[in-house]
Amino acid sequence: MHPSSSAAAPSMPPLNFDNPSKIVGLDYSDDHVLHAPSLRFAVTPTPFGAGTGARDTDDGRRLIAAVDAALARRAGAGDDDVDDLEINFVYGSPRNRYIGIASGGFYLFRHGHAADITSRHVAAWLRFAERRVTGRFTVAVPVLPRQHAKKAAAAAALPPPPPERKLYAEMPASARCSAMSLTLGNATVSVPAVAAVAAGAAAFAALADLHLSHARIAVTGANERNLGEMLSSACCPRLRRLRLEHVTGLAALRLRAAATLEELRLDHVRDMAALDLDALGLRALHIADCYKLASDDAAVAVSAPRLEMLACADMCRPERLRFNGAANVRRLDKVFLWSHGRPGVYSNAGAVWLLQHCSGANSLGVHISPPVAKNWKDMEEMMSPVPQLPNITSLTIDAQWQHLEASVAKLIAKCSRLERLTIDISRPCDPCSNPRCFCYREAGWDDQNISLQHLREGKITGLRPSDDHLSLVQRVIASAPALERMTVELYIGKELDCSSIPCNRGYWAPCVSGQSSRRVCNQAYEWTPGKKREAGQLVVHPGKKSVHPLLFCSKTSCVLPRKRSNEDL
Repeated sequence: MHPSSSAAAPSMPPLNFDNPSKIVGLDYSDDHVLHAPSLRFAVTPTPFGAGTGARDTDDGRRLIAAVDAALARRAGAGDDDVDDLEINFVYGSPRNRYIGIASGGFYLFRHGHAADITSRHVAAWLRFAERRVTGRFTVAVPVLPRQHAKKAAAAAALPPPPPERKLYAEMPASARCSAMSLTLGNATVSVPAVAAVAAGAAAFAALADLHLSHARIAVTGANERNLGEMLSSACCPRLRRLRLEHVTGLAALRLRAAATLEELRLDHVRDMAALDLDALGLRALHIADCYKLASDDAAVAVSAPRLEMLACADMCRPERLRFNGAANVRRLDKVFLWSHGRPGVYSNAGAVWLLQHCSGANSLGVHISPPVAKNWKDMEEMMSPVPQLPNITSLTIDAQWQHLEASVAKLIAKCSRLERLTIDISRPCDPCSNPRCFCYREAGWDDQNISLQHLREGKITGLRPSDDHLSLVQRVIASAPALERMTVELYIGKELDCSSIPCNRGYWAPCVSGQSSRRVCNQAYEWTPGKKREAGQLVVHPGKKSVHPLLFCSKTSCVLPRKRSNEDL
């Protein structure tokens, strides 16, 4: 097998029912193992049967032994370093999503070989990378689903399986590695002190990109402190990108980053309730699913005077927040707002603070959702404190409920210079039958004044053929005299005669949708001002190569796409 190229991204192989498992690293020649600049060991991206086949499990186990044997030979053969080392035991298919939950996460594909990877294996791989890798190092160990083996054994009336695998690892320190991606299968990770690692020298002198995921930081104050010091400018003077994802046990992160750090992503760092960040050169900060940062006792201090992009779904109360650099943000995303809530229990204070102080932003992405409740009697609307947003020209709203038209309209009305509007109704539900629900108290919402004098383009996805949804479409079009195009995509499985969609001085026609978010096979229609389209005229989104011949949809008829014929040519 020829050495793999580290520059080109591996393509996903098609399913092969005769030989579904195509893994990399089992048949390397001796010369390749001893002298190749790049070594890649990886399970197939698309296992047959989503990983349930015995063949894929056996191949994964053989690959574990192959990795150990190859690295042992390379370490004992001489001084040939490795520029690029990849050890990947996680199926790379996009369908193999990781589902993170509070009690532990799991992959959609079954990794039957996961239990065979031990702490000894992981320690050997990390130790080899410390000593011999000079460029990029990637290791990916799959997470075990909790109680899966016990439930399967009980269902089959078999003896109970051995105790579930527990992994332990120590953060590696390499002065020569330029990029590291460590997916550690929820291993408990200890972080050695800086002095013990490098005797005061830069532990990661060349490191520019670090990704740590699926790890449990050993719960001690020393490990938290050591991690912050290890990621600081003293140890990582060239670090440009840092990602911590699905990391537990880290209650506080104090980071004095190098001026080279441009991007920081904190995703599913569930236990973090304190963040102290000093990053002079930071340009992009992503904070998502760090739930404890929104708790009453959370505290955040950020100094990032060059920050341009902020995606923040969780933020502490304003009195416990210090943020230097908010005024320079140009793109604000993932802001979470409660549409309704019980006073003293639900609060939008942190989100409102960001909207007020990131006043220079011209692009905004917002999630709007009501709390899950059985009794809405004491609920109040919570959108009124949102400030006016005169500089926002591009607005994306993820409305995580069907009955949020009033909240959406209130937010739109605060953006007087809006040019582009996208609304995604991501979690539509059935018509409400709860007489105490907030939606029964929002009558007359479509009478409020909305001025969208600058709006040129709009898109609504997840639309349902309900009066409230169609009224929202009508209000947007009627309030936007400069509108050039409005696209609506129906929620999957829903149908609507486009003669039922309000027109307001223009015309609707079926269209070929561009990039649908999470939906497939959904109907789409486009509104444009002006004259009626001729029969057979196409309505195609820019960038969409494949088209279908579509006929004009008038007020009295709706003609769906038809097959091509010689008359169309």
